[in-house]
Amino acid sequence: MISAISIARIYDPDEALSIVSALTEQHLEDVRHRAFDYFQERGRTVGNDWEDWLRAERTVLWSPRAEMFENPSSIVLRVGVPGFSPKSIQVTATPQSLLIQGTEPHQHQGLDTRLHFCEFGQQLFRRFDLPTHIDPGTVSATLDKGVLEILAGILRRPRRAQYLQACT
Repeated sequence: MISAISIARIYDPDEALSIVSALTEQHLEDVRHRAFDYFQERGRTVGNDWEDWLRAERTVLWSPRAEMFENPSSIVLRVGVPGFSPKSIQVTATPQSLLIQGTEPHQHQGLDTRLHFCEFGQQLFRRFDLPTHIDPGTVSATLDKGVLEILAGILRRPRRAQYLQACT
């Protein structure tokens, strides 16, 4: 079943930069805290900070597989998000990038005492810089069988002849 996804559209480049930077910083802060937790768990032994950071990134953020291609009128981005519901995914469209966020909770239903590990229930945060500018107003997104597909219309500048004709 194909489901529509919520899309936030940001047209102003300065506002887009500010919002994307703030969201990125928020997630980096989560990674910093988790890396510090790992450092403390290891008895504050110096020398494994890079390993702690990479482990924290893998724990805090999940980076799904994706593909992007361009046809004559749009950019198409497909992202594998198995287990995520349409309500748990948010797409932010700016003229130069697409940002995908989501959190899918997972319950163990009484297995906590015997649970050895769990990789379900993930936090998704991924930014895709685009090869050309898009019109955020044309962006649509659907989720079908665990694949998020985003279509973004390429922003076409009017040709000089069209511009001159419109001005006269």
